Amino acid sequence: MKIRNVIFSVAVCCWSIGLLSMVSQAQAQTARSTGLAPMIRLGFIPGDGKIELQKSSDELAKLIESKTGIRVVPYVGSSYSDLIDKVAKREVDFAFLSALSYVEAESKVDLKVLLKKVWDKGFYYSVLLVRADSGIRKISDLKGKRIGLVDQKSGSGAMYPIMALSRAKLKVPTDFKAVIYTGSHNQSVHALKTGAVDAIAIFSNDAKGKDSAWTQHGGLLKDVRVLWASSAIPNDPLCVRSDFYETQPKLTHDFMFGLIELNDDAKVGENFRRLLGVKSLMTATSQQYEPVREMQRELKNISLPGEDL
Repeated sequence: MKIRNVIFSVAVCCWSIGLLSMVSQAQAQTARSTGLAPMIRLGFIPGDGKIELQKSSDELAKLIESKTGIRVVPYVGSSYSDLIDKVAKREVDFAFLSALSYVEAESKVDLKVLLKKVWDKGFYYSVLLVRADSGIRKISDLKGKRIGLVDQKSGSGAMYPIMALSRAKLKVPTDFKAVIYTGSHNQSVHALKTGAVDAIAIFSNDAKGKDSAWTQHGGLLKDVRVLWASSAIPNDPLCVRSDFYETQPKLTHDFMFGLIELNDDAKVGENFRRLLGVKSLMTATSQQYEPVREMQRELKNISLPGEDL
């Protein structure tokens, strides 16, 4: 009799656990459908083709929600400064920033670095390119020429190369015929291809320009010359506002580890990485961006006037 009572009690317990699990899943599904699921606002830096970037960020948000149960509201910045302002105004909670825009943002809002993007390795480079048939063979030859930069807040597309030009005793913009901001790495490549500029500053996954914005957008390495390459620049970080992290640490960690799990997922990982435009993600710390801060300090007295393409 006692044995039957024990078996019955165990059965009831298992049934109750199963029922609670079903209720929990149903509640989670209801929370998602009614908008009551945990929500975060995720920012992205501007890039080539805002419409395509908005579309991919919307798709990425749905993928993250399906994996984590966290509702993601994506925001694509109209510029680097715009995204930083949105974070500072607490209109964006998490943001994928460039290395430089992260350091810039620190002066306006307290941020915590969680992860960083990985394309080839955990870092990338800035390179100055000219056409191979231009006759320009060293940085000093750029004096009096037209140079295409991406954006005043772009590390690889402006700040690092301007530091290199300054060290070569070339003043921006006075020593150049024109300093043009193209708005994106893709547009800088187009400007060099069409002859709108004589030199461009773009990102590269290696110091020799073999895997750069030029080659990724249909350019042949033999058609250009690498005048200069920077030291290694840490990859774009994923940051969270410190006040958000302090008030919602569990949600922050659930989101962070959810991204890591998506990256490693055998079924959807490839699609996740495609939408994010990376080969993988890895953990990161604020200290890794100290070289960027040093570069920023060196350039703080240099004005960066120019014109948009």
